Amino acid sequence: MARVVYLEMFRRLLDLVPVRASRLRVASDQLRKCDARVADLKASLDVARLSAQEWKAKADEAEQRVAVSRSEAAQQAKQIERLQAQAARSADEHARELERLQIRVGDLSEKRARDAADLRAHLANTQRDVEHAREHLMLIDTKLDILEGAATVLDNRTRAILSTRSAPDSEVTSQ
Repeated sequence: MARVVYLEMFRRLLDLVPVRASRLRVASDQLRKCDARVADLKASLDVARLSAQEWKAKADEAEQRVAVSRSEAAQQAKQIERLQAQAARSADEHARELERLQIRVGDLSEKRARDAADLRAHLANTQRDVEHAREHLMLIDTKLDILEGAATVLDNRTRAILSTRSAPDSEVTSQ
């Protein structure tokens, strides 16, 4: 802008000062070139301003994205901390549960071993009782066989006696 003002003043001075025509033409050409250069620079300045505004807008968007990303990262960090705390609690709970179950398995194993020993002892007692009952059964069977033999002998004797007694009676009854 300062050049434009000076050039305007220079033009007014030229009107007052006698100058040669060739020199005036050169000065006019330079003035036109300067005006064209000023117009180009103004256009470049406008383009640069627009570009700066675009970059500023992009920078603002980037800052907003960074802020959003930071807030998301903070939320995710909190969530990770919560999940880690929950995982630690779950791990502790699982460890306690595992310890409790191992103790219970140990107790049940001991109980099973005691029960198995008791069952073996009971089985041995039962086997002895069965052997004893078999021996008694054999004795009873033998006694029954003896009684059956005795009953058979007694029956045969009784029949023989009855048949000898009944024979004279039958003769008497037949007459």
